[in-house]
Amino acid sequence: LIVIFILLGTFTKSAQFPFHFWLPNAMEAPTPVSAYLHSATMVKAGIYLMARLNPAFGNSILWNDLLLVFGTATMLFAAVLSFKQTDLKKLLAYSTLSVLGTLTMLIGIGSDLAIKAFIIYLIAHSLYKGTLFLVAGIIDHETGTRNIEKLSGLRKLMPITMIIAVAASLSKMGIIPLVGFVGKETVYASVLELPIFGNYLIVITILANMFVVYITAMVGFRPFFGKLKSTPKNPHEAPFRMWSGP
Repeated sequence: LIVIFILLGTFTKSAQFPFHFWLPNAMEAPTPVSAYLHSATMVKAGIYLMARLNPAFGNSILWNDLLLVFGTATMLFAAVLSFKQTDLKKLLAYSTLSVLGTLTMLIGIGSDLAIKAFIIYLIAHSLYKGTLFLVAGIIDHETGTRNIEKLSGLRKLMPITMIIAVAASLSKMGIIPLVGFVGKETVYASVLELPIFGNYLIVITILANMFVVYITAMVGFRPFFGKLKSTPKNPHEAPFRMWSGP
């Protein structure tokens, strides 16, 4: 009962399936607040608590199995749900959900390598996701829209923002030599350590990551490449105070 009640609290806090619905709908705050709460701190609090309690509960089959099952379900389910989204911040929110599921799954695996992957991926995600949230805010501020169907061809008008977005996106995609690559490779290696379900779980993990790559392309590349579209505001590069943070 203790394990179940603790996990009910942490799953709700960190938006694990079936409590995932609140996080994408909590995107009304200004983008710096979204970056702070939804990529680095608030939603990670439940994940952090599970990691801190893992030494005490890690020998429980119930604890490990629940983390593994619900983490994996969140990782894949959230990535699939992202396909119908057109708002930059909602796309990022669903990819955050997928990563939160991955982190939960890693705690459930519980090996030394899995915990190492957990720490690397936790830090890498905070860095690139915070950056991309702020980029979404810059795009919204300078164009008047976050709808990806209305955004393209901004690379010449917003070159600094484009460089920032592409760099963060490459890390999020897991491209060498960025920290996102190290995180994802360590995740894959720890999944393959599972003696029975590793071969099945690696397929699910790679599939979820493919969806995340799609999300990243929509957020980090699509607004800047292709033919320039008309937007509610005449786009131009953001001032230094806006792009220095990301």
